[in-house]
Amino acid sequence: MRPVLGVDGGGSKTHALVADARGEVLGFASAGRSNWEDTGLAAAGAALAAAVGGALDAARVAPGDLAASAFGLAGLDWDSDRPALGALLDPLGLAGPRSIDNDSFIALRAGAGRSYGVVVVAGTGHVAAGRNQAGRTFRTFGLGPMYGDFGSANDVACEAVRAVADACTGRGPATTLSRLLPPLAGCASPEELLQRLSRGLVPLPSAAPLVLRQAEAGDPASRAIVLQAGAGLGDAAAVVARRLGMEHERFEVVMAGGLFGSRNRLLETTLADTLHRVAPRATPVHLTCQPVVGAALEALELAGRPATAEVRDRLAASSTGLAAAASPAG
Repeated sequence: MRPVLGVDGGGSKTHALVADARGEVLGFASAGRSNWEDTGLAAAGAALAAAVGGALDAARVAPGDLAASAFGLAGLDWDSDRPALGALLDPLGLAGPRSIDNDSFIALRAGAGRSYGVVVVAGTGHVAAGRNQAGRTFRTFGLGPMYGDFGSANDVACEAVRAVADACTGRGPATTLSRLLPPLAGCASPEELLQRLSRGLVPLPSAAPLVLRQAEAGDPASRAIVLQAGAGLGDAAAVVARRLGMEHERFEVVMAGGLFGSRNRLLETTLADTLHRVAPRATPVHLTCQPVVGAALEALELAGRPATAEVRDRLAASSTGLAAAASPAG
């Protein structure tokens, strides 16, 4: 069988992977970010072309020799986005059928042992998505708290700033974040941090790892933030399960994104407790391979090849370390 192409186009990087029917990686390449909402369509198209071209070159495969391709793209938030993003891929000349979907679905396919389940992505942003056994899909908006999506690393950082502000005014309890958060932004005091943030002179600190550590250390304000995030993430998974009629089924909930990297017990326990009120048979699992593996699996299925657990495991194993080792293409 001819090889397939899987692509993960994200807000921080773009990964492309060429694989054969057995799940052996033939070529891999990495390029810059390709979320068109951040970079614009032209830059997103350039990153996708660089990653795809690099992977095909590494595999010594011509675009016309592919059996199928699957793309998981950040920024594909509405059906109206599909024509513009599809137009970015048309010039690549890829043979065979092609699928384009939000990148949350390839994270689900990469992390779940079966083709169905739910994924909760908690990185810079947050989204939950799922696919049931009948193949029906559903996804939350993934557009932030205004749209009902709370639990990203950015949300945790915002709440950390709020906790420091509340401690300053007396609205909230004293917190170790008042001492530890300002240096992350190059500030000497809570007051300096709040002032400079309010003037747009410093960016929001990447405070999520700090908050998770301080929650484990017992800081009440940090624990409250982590409990809030865990509940928000668990609720998102429950919403997806309910919309797909999976409340009474056994399925995996894939935890993906940087917020889960610390394996914070309080965060994950709260997520599970919230989820189990709606879907008591669901099992949270960590994503342990690159999401692009899920895109390759979807491409294999699109080409009519079985994407078995053995194929998935081989893809995950043979792609281990490639993302870290690859230099951005282009």
